[in-house]
Amino acid sequence: MSSLPRTIKGFLNLGPARFMRQLNNIGDTKVGTLIGTDKFGNKYFENLNESYGRNRWVQFAKEDSFFSRAEANASQVPAEWHGWLHRMLDAPPTLDKTMVVPKWGVEFTENLTGSPQAFKTYNTTRAKFQAWTPKVASRA
Repeated sequence: MSSLPRTIKGFLNLGPARFMRQLNNIGDTKVGTLIGTDKFGNKYFENLNESYGRNRWVQFAKEDSFFSRAEANASQVPAEWHGWLHRMLDAPPTLDKTMVVPKWGVEFTENLTGSPQAFKTYNTTRAKFQAWTPKVASRA
């Protein structure tokens, strides 16, 4: 929880709708400078007045509605923005092109575990055992 002056400042800068959305989704209000947006629509912010480790954050594209808390997870952040968020890179990927995807690289996808699109294994071999089905005799 943040202090009362910080909460009031956040309310005045964000407006009531975004203020309530941030309180619901992250439990705090954060105001900062928009650094960039990735191709999935995630927005990346920075506020140098925040404490170290809390001054860079992401607003996920799927957080647009008030009740969408469960849809956002860390696997939705591409590698180049992950490096910037965790201070492996000083400059954001919009300015620093050190994270170049090689030609043979695979397109980034988020982790779909737990969602309906998750990969489900299937068996391609014949069963070695037959399931037992009991024969039920009628009682007299």
